[in-house]
Amino acid sequence: MSQTLTCPFLEIEDSIPETLFVLKHPPSGKFGCYCHEGVHGLACFSSEMSAFRFAEWIDLSGMACLEVSFDEAREIAKARPMPIVSLMLLDDLRQPKIHYVR
Repeated sequence: MSQTLTCPFLEIEDSIPETLFVLKHPPSGKFGCYCHEGVHGLACFSSEMSAFRFAEWIDLSGMACLEVSFDEAREIAKARPMPIVSLMLLDDLRQPKIHYVR
């Protein structure tokens, strides 16, 4: 008997929390992004503290940390210009969790 999975993206749900933190520079409207092995993505974090540690690497002062849902983060990533093609959970920079949005 074959079995149908109710959620084909089970791994994504297990690895990326429903609530995320992203960095935004309010004056310019730019968001914090990252490139891992040639893949560009919107940087997201599971804690505000992790997001602010990452913000120290960004060469813009006044970065704000926004708490968003997974779906909101996906929409932000989709709205970014190319080459942003993913949402990246960067709690571990050596092994980011990558979710492609296009």
